[in-house]
Amino acid sequence: MSLKMTRRRALLASVAGAAWPSAALAHAPARARPAYRDSSLGAADRARDLVGRMTLEEKVAQMRCMWSTKPAFLDADKLFSADKAARVIGQGIGQIARPSDIRGYPEWDRRPFRSIAETVELVNAIQRFLVERTRLGIPALFHDELAHGLLANAATIFPNPTALGSTWDPDLIEAVFTVAARQARLRGTTVALTPVVDLLRDPRYGRAEEFFGEDPCHVAAMGVAAVRGLQGRQRPLGPERVFATLKHFVHAVPQGGLNIAPADIGERALREAFLVPFARIVATADPAAIMPSYNELNGVPSHANVELLQATGRRRLGFRGVYFSDYEGIGNLADHHHVAGDKAEAAVLAVNAGVAADLPEGASYAHLPELVRAGRLSEAQLDDSVLRILTLKFEAGLFERPYLDTATATAATRRPQDVALARTAAQKAIVLLKNDGALPLTNRPGLRLAVIGPNAVEPLFGGYSGENDQAVGLLAGLRAAAGPGLVIEHAEGVWITPPNADGRHLSFSPQGPVPEADDARRIAEAVAVAQRADVIVLALGDTPALTREAVDISLPGDRSTLGLWGRQDALVEAIAATGKPVVAVLINGRPLATPRLAAVANALVEAWYPGQEGGHALADILFGKVSPGGKLPVSIPRAVGELPAFYNRHPSADLNTYIEGPRKPLFPFGHGLSYTTFALSPPRLRRSRIAVGEPAELAVTVTNTGGVIGDEVVQVYLRDEVSSVPRPVLELKAFRRVTLAPGETRELSFVLTPDDLAFWDAAMQWTVEPGDFVISAGSSSASLQSARLTVTAT
Repeated sequence: MSLKMTRRRALLASVAGAAWPSAALAHAPARARPAYRDSSLGAADRARDLVGRMTLEEKVAQMRCMWSTKPAFLDADKLFSADKAARVIGQGIGQIARPSDIRGYPEWDRRPFRSIAETVELVNAIQRFLVERTRLGIPALFHDELAHGLLANAATIFPNPTALGSTWDPDLIEAVFTVAARQARLRGTTVALTPVVDLLRDPRYGRAEEFFGEDPCHVAAMGVAAVRGLQGRQRPLGPERVFATLKHFVHAVPQGGLNIAPADIGERALREAFLVPFARIVATADPAAIMPSYNELNGVPSHANVELLQATGRRRLGFRGVYFSDYEGIGNLADHHHVAGDKAEAAVLAVNAGVAADLPEGASYAHLPELVRAGRLSEAQLDDSVLRILTLKFEAGLFERPYLDTATATAATRRPQDVALARTAAQKAIVLLKNDGALPLTNRPGLRLAVIGPNAVEPLFGGYSGENDQAVGLLAGLRAAAGPGLVIEHAEGVWITPPNADGRHLSFSPQGPVPEADDARRIAEAVAVAQRADVIVLALGDTPALTREAVDISLPGDRSTLGLWGRQDALVEAIAATGKPVVAVLINGRPLATPRLAAVANALVEAWYPGQEGGHALADILFGKVSPGGKLPVSIPRAVGELPAFYNRHPSADLNTYIEGPRKPLFPFGHGLSYTTFALSPPRLRRSRIAVGEPAELAVTVTNTGGVIGDEVVQVYLRDEVSSVPRPVLELKAFRRVTLAPGETRELSFVLTPDDLAFWDAAMQWTVEPGDFVISAGSSSASLQSARLTVTAT
C-alpha cells in the first residue's frame, strides 16, 4: 500500500471514529461547558455567547473565505496538512468555497471536480482541524452553486433556471431544489448561492440564462419554491438542507445588457417590479442570505449601498438574514467602481453597508484588524456580522455534526428517482411555440428522420453546471426512443463555436471564428442527409460559451444582437429549401429572436438548456409520449431593436409604432401549445363589487377538449382602468398548472388579496384605490377573457 493511501485511510478512520469535539469535552458536565457549547440553547444565544469570547482576529476570520487559495493548506499529494492549515486558518475561517472544485492548482489535475470521496475527505479534514485544533473549535460553512443542481461531479443536473421557470410549477421546483440540497449537504455544502430572482428584462444580458423569467409574480413564486426546497419549510436547518442565498440585490436592467454595467431604475420601478420577488420570498420563505449585485444601482454600487441594504432590505422588506458579497464584489468597489482607493477603503464601505462576508477569498476583509486598530471601524461594527454568520453555523448543527460520511453522500447521488425527476422537469419545461401538425412525430417503421444541427449531439447544460457522464443529448434520446425500422441519420450542419481540446462545444470562451469553408462543407453534407429524410429535426441555439455570466473582456457572455449565432441562419435557409417538413428545436440560454426560423419551420420547440435528461425528454415530446405543456416565462422579441419586450409595460409605451410596424413579440409571455386543446371560461367573480381591503374571489373552468392527456397553465391577470399614476397594462397575479384527461373539466378557484390590487400611488404609499379593475384569465398574456371588478371606498 502506498504511503499516500495509508495516510488517506488513517485520516478517514480517525474522522469516522472521532467524538465531537474531543472525548474530554464530550463527557464533561453540561454546566462546565461554555454557553455556546450547550445545544439546548437557541442558535442566536449560543452565537452571542461565542462572539463575546472571540478576539478581533478570530472575528475577522469568520468574515473571510477561501476558494482558489485552498491549496495553501494542502500538501504535494493534495491531502490536507494540519501544519500548513495552522499557518493559514489557525484563527478559524468563516467559509470555504466550492469544496468539490479543483481550482487553484491546475498543474495537479485537469479534472474540474473532486470525486465524492475526495470531497468528503477534504471537508472532514478541514472541519476536524477547525473543531479540534483551533482555540474555539468553530467549524466552517461551505458554499456552492446550486442554480439547477450542485456544481460538482456526478450530481443531478436539472434544466437551467429559465427552463424551470417555463414549467410554471412551484411544486416541481421545490422538489428539484430539495434534491439539489440533499446532494450538496451530504458532500459538505451548507450554503447555496441560489436562487437568482432577478427579472429577465433584457435578453442581451448573458446572465439571462440564470433567471426564471420576466414577471415579478411568476419569479416570486419560483423563488419561494426554490428556497423551500433548499432550506425546507421551517428553520432550523435539517440535515439534508442548505441555506438559500437570494441574488442579485439588485441587478435590475444593466445598461446595454452588459454585466456589471450601471442600472438606472427609478424608485417606483424598483418597488413595482424588481423588488417584488425579494419582498415576497423574504416574507414567506425566510431566506438565510442575500447577495448584493456587482453593478451600481441608481449611482451607488450595491456592495456599498446603505440605502439598499439597510433601509430597503432590512427595514422595508424585513430581511433578517446575512448579506454575503458576490465574488470579489467588495474589492470591485475599488477596482471597477472607483469609489474606494484600495481594498482597505472598500472594506470600510462594505462593512458600513452591512455586508457580513467577503467572498471568495476575503482579500478586502483581510484589512479589517488594521482598520479597527486605526479607528476607521469599530470592533462593535463587526460583531453584528459575526453574530449572523455564527448563528447560521449553530442553526445548521455544525457544532454537533461537523463530519460527513462517504457512503451516505455516494448513496445520495444518481438515485433513480432523482434521474426521473430531472426527466420530468425537462418534459414540463419544454415549450411548443408553433405546430402546423408536424408534431408529434409518428414512431413507425420506415420513417426517415434527419437530425441536423450543431446542438443535436452534445448535452448542453448552461452555466453553473457540474459534470454528468450519464447525460443524454437530443440525438441519443431520439435513437433510444425510436421504434424498430425507424431510420435516423445525423449531420452537424454548422458549428456555433469551435470545440475545445476534448472535442466538446462547452468551452468557457469562444475559441475563435469557425472557418466559413468548413461550415459550407457541413451545410452541404446536411442538405444531402435532409434530402433522404421524410422529416428534419433541426437542433439550433446557443452554447454555454455564448450565454453565460461575462467575467471580463476575455470571457464575454453578453450580446448586442439576439439572432442565431454564426452561420445557423444559412443552415436554416438551406434546409428550408429542401421542401421537407422541419421540426426546429432551440437549445439555448437566452431568448433568441428568430422570426425567419419561426416562419419556415413547421413546428418550433423551445427547450432552453434541458439538463442531463434533456435528450430523453425531447424524444418524449417529439414522439408524442408526453404532450408539451410548458409556457414561456419571458416574451420572445422579433428583433433586438424592439427591446424592452416584456409584456407588462405602461400604457404609453406602445402609443406609437416603429416604421417597420408595431412592437409585438414573436411569441408572447405565457405562450405555449399542446397536442390537445383546452377551453377556458371567462373568470367568474363571486362578487363584482368589493370594498377597499376586501379580497376578490374568482373561478375559472378549464376543459380538455382534445384527444390526449395534457397540461394547461391557467393565468390570471389584472388591469387597473384608472389610477393616480400609470400602472402596467397587464399584471400577472396568479397561475396554476393542471393536468387533464380528454374530456375532463376542472374548476379552479383563485383569491386576489388586497395586496394584489394595491400599488405605489403618487405619494409612494402602498394603497388600493377605488375604481374599476379588469380581471382576465386565459392560457397566455395574449389569449384572455375578462370580467369587471369594481372596488368601492366603503
